[in-house]
Amino acid sequence: MKGHDRMRQSPQSSPSWLSTLSTMIKSSGTQELDVFCRRVLLVARTKWIMLAMLGVYGLCAAVSYAMSSIGFCFTTQQTTFLVLTALAVVICNLLTCRFCGTASQRTSLIHIQIGLDLLFVTILIHFTGGVASWFWPVYLLVTLEAAFLFEDRRDVWLIGTLGAALYGALLIAEAFHLLSEVVMPFVGQSLHGAFLFQALMWLWVAGMNATVAIIAAYLMDTIRRDHRKLKESEEALFGFISTASDLIFCCDAAGTILYANQVCRDRLRFDLGEYGRHSLCELVVAPDRDRFNNWFRRVQAESHTGHIEVRFTGDGVEHVDVEMSLTSCAREDQAAVVWGVCHDITERKQAQQELYKLAHHDILTGLPNRVLLQDRLLQARALAQRMSSRFALLFLDLDRFKIINDTLGHSVGDELLRLVAGRLKRTLRETDTIARIGGDEFIILLVNMHEHNEVAVLAEKILKSLSLPFSLRDHELFITTSIGICMYPDNEQDSEVMMKKADIAMYHAKALGRNNFQFYSDDMDQNASRRFVISNSLRRGLENNEFTLHYQPKVDISTNRIVAMEALIRWNHPELGLLSPVEFIQLAEENGLIMQLGEWVLREACRQTMLWISAGLDSMRIAVNLSGYQLQHKDLLTTVRTVLAETGMNPDNLEFEITESVIMQNPDFAVSILSEISDLGIHISIDDFGTGYSSLAHLKRFAVNTLKIDKSFVRDVDMNATDAAIASAIIAMGSSLKLNVIAEGVETQAQFDFLKKNKCNQVQGFLFSKPLPAKDVLALVRENRGGEN
Repeated sequence: MKGHDRMRQSPQSSPSWLSTLSTMIKSSGTQELDVFCRRVLLVARTKWIMLAMLGVYGLCAAVSYAMSSIGFCFTTQQTTFLVLTALAVVICNLLTCRFCGTASQRTSLIHIQIGLDLLFVTILIHFTGGVASWFWPVYLLVTLEAAFLFEDRRDVWLIGTLGAALYGALLIAEAFHLLSEVVMPFVGQSLHGAFLFQALMWLWVAGMNATVAIIAAYLMDTIRRDHRKLKESEEALFGFISTASDLIFCCDAAGTILYANQVCRDRLRFDLGEYGRHSLCELVVAPDRDRFNNWFRRVQAESHTGHIEVRFTGDGVEHVDVEMSLTSCAREDQAAVVWGVCHDITERKQAQQELYKLAHHDILTGLPNRVLLQDRLLQARALAQRMSSRFALLFLDLDRFKIINDTLGHSVGDELLRLVAGRLKRTLRETDTIARIGGDEFIILLVNMHEHNEVAVLAEKILKSLSLPFSLRDHELFITTSIGICMYPDNEQDSEVMMKKADIAMYHAKALGRNNFQFYSDDMDQNASRRFVISNSLRRGLENNEFTLHYQPKVDISTNRIVAMEALIRWNHPELGLLSPVEFIQLAEENGLIMQLGEWVLREACRQTMLWISAGLDSMRIAVNLSGYQLQHKDLLTTVRTVLAETGMNPDNLEFEITESVIMQNPDFAVSILSEISDLGIHISIDDFGTGYSSLAHLKRFAVNTLKIDKSFVRDVDMNATDAAIASAIIAMGSSLKLNVIAEGVETQAQFDFLKKNKCNQVQGFLFSKPLPAKDVLALVRENRGGEN
């Protein structure tokens, strides 16, 4: 950092040619007064020199005469007059120096002064021989003085004419003896009486004075015109520099700023009075200083123009990005300086950053997009190979997100995605990458992983974080997500294939009920192929009537009497055999066929129920599952009314089972639609209760009739105290709200005994019957009811 230290040294004195730059920026009127004043002072100093020379010459001449045989030739009166005249000239010159400013503002005083000078010269000529005096050329000096001081050539000609006139008046006064002649040695007395000599001398002096006046006026006019053009050019140059839109500055070899134009001062915020106090290097941001310092020295050493991009900063100044050009220049008798021109590229840099962000980040959430994710994956793979570690790729898809877009609008959906992105960033580590690759799909890159358990812990943390409610636009939304996980290098090493496998694992998580995570395994590839076949044949299955319904009974726990049936769809696939709804309901939702399929289920269940009622099972109620897409579809109520009218079904014999997670995804909307369904006389059951984070406050708002305890709480209810407590609490809550409570998944007598002891209303499960085809239901119900017809 020697160069940096050198640039921080005390500033050197600026070159004289650079110091003129500040005067160029002054107002033109003040500058002209200053220039005229300097001219007056220069003339005054010249007069001092001339007076000194004349004084020395006069003294030498007087001494020489006094010591010669001629003797001193002036009388006392003449000597006194000459001395007084000389004193008057000295006093005038002193006043000129003292009141230069006043004289420069009132040019008439300068005319008077030059007139006095001519008078003094005439007196001097008279006392040194008159027509034969040697001092007549002093007239020419006064004419030159006028040419130097006056810009108007007519003033110069006037002074030349006045000098000739005074000389002529002196000759006439001496010729007519109005003034007594002063006798000088070595001059013939006859010359004073020779008219021709006097005329020729006057013509000579007048002609020379006129010639000098004309030539001097012309030369000074030319000089002034050239000077004026040069000054105008310089003023134009420095005016351009001062008002240029670029940052322009000059600094000495140590880097101390000697001059900066207005834009530079404004952008970097320092004043004119602070020149010599700012080091150029100190204005450069710290990360760029070494690079700039080396380049600055190189420009000085090689005396060439260089270009560099740096960033300036300062007190209270936002960073200013510039493209800088430096040039080192010097004159033989002056110190070297460096001129810099900086083009402000801050906006261009910001635009480049914005373009980079647009190219590498998702516009909606600000998260990395697929392009940046690929780069991060390459880095993660290189790091994992070098450190012999693992990394994980998590594929997240929000469950039933399309419902929110369809019901609340895309603006709410977009805002929800932004909130999800923010929550993910707060949940995960800074070293992890969260990317949005489209729609409601997110990719998370977890680096420096060692065990599957570490990834599982973070995945569980994500699920819990996203399960908390989101509040936006007066809505309280609950969402869940399904996560597929692929590990490097365990599952795959190619990044594209890793994302595909994580996607497969995510769909496997959705198939297992959503709101969970699954690690990729090889057998999932077969499932992916199976999913592809199922997805492609869904529409054909509807057209070919390949679907059927199975029915599972619901039993009153106090009487063991079958009181209702739940309709469960099955698919008799021509290639894959009998398929459960777990394998195709989600695909139907994705393909947009869920409304067609749901309408078929509703119509078939109502038709079959009417057949059973006709057969004597008049108290039979049928339960039909309603998906989230059906619940929030605008044509749902119209479809329900149409099916009830076509089949003649009594709404009291129909029950809709809706999962708690679907209802809680948008509770406000659920309140509205459930009320409309209830107004039709249809019973409503909340399925999988206990998994959707609903509260007592929500239940009070919903128009529901039944709570169906999720089988996950029933499975170990006789062995697990926590499950037992949850089941008991749900039963108690349902009883207090006067709701029917049914437990699903009852498979053992111990489970049944626990539920009966805690006064659960109904049970459903393999303990009583598996789902049966419609043809077997009638016999089962009659057997349960003691053979009634």
